[in-house]
Amino acid sequence: MKKNTGFIGLGNMGGALIRGLSSTYGKNQMFGYDNEASKLKEFEDMVTACSSAQELMDKCDIIILAVKPYTVRPILEKLTSNKTSVIVSIAAGVTLETMALSTSADQKIIRVMPNTPALSGEGMTVLCPNRNVSEEELQEVSSIFAKTGRTMTTEEKHMDAVTAISGCGPAYFFTFIQAMADGGVKLGLSRENAVLLAAQTALGAAKMVMTSNEDPITLRNRVTSPGGSTIAAVHVLEQNGFSGIVMDAVEEAARVSSQLG
Repeated sequence: MKKNTGFIGLGNMGGALIRGLSSTYGKNQMFGYDNEASKLKEFEDMVTACSSAQELMDKCDIIILAVKPYTVRPILEKLTSNKTSVIVSIAAGVTLETMALSTSADQKIIRVMPNTPALSGEGMTVLCPNRNVSEEELQEVSSIFAKTGRTMTTEEKHMDAVTAISGCGPAYFFTFIQAMADGGVKLGLSRENAVLLAAQTALGAAKMVMTSNEDPITLRNRVTSPGGSTIAAVHVLEQNGFSGIVMDAVEEAARVSSQLG
């Protein structure tokens, strides 16, 4: 039996989850609350609108906080704790302890890090439950996020690293795709064709990593013929510190993530 699921915050991520669930959840099973009335209007065919976060809390078994990190504590502090419900937060950097201090030590809480490719059905979501959450409840919440891509579970000590890789990662790939496309434009390709070549190549390379049993370097080696153009390009990347720069970027994103909560 599907549990009543509520969304506090109906922005990009909340909206993606609602759309993902709408094919199997009825309007009477999904509830929404947002400070902006226009957001509620946008999803009026999919969710039952609530007039307050507390009303939503009272009606739902699973409450998803799809809001900015700095708003999580004020929202939770205003809610009357419902220990039978599971509170799910997708806010970067906000720890389980911080949320428990804002609600109750007995509250069931799951910290989640999704990413924006969820909007296209190719998201990566990582879940981290507190000790009050049962395995059945964890699996039920995981199944919600599975509607927008892949999921995995980890210990909280890894969540900042997760944020730095999959949470922030789409921005790194957008930047790389843009740079590749710029190179194509410099060589005379149209912008449209250059972006298509770069984006489809990134998609295909990612799929090869996901579907093969081989590590990325082994796959790269298969493309780099001796004395060829690919190894020449890889040499330029590594000569300029490409791998080190990416590692530094991930490390810096994790550092900032640890300070958000």
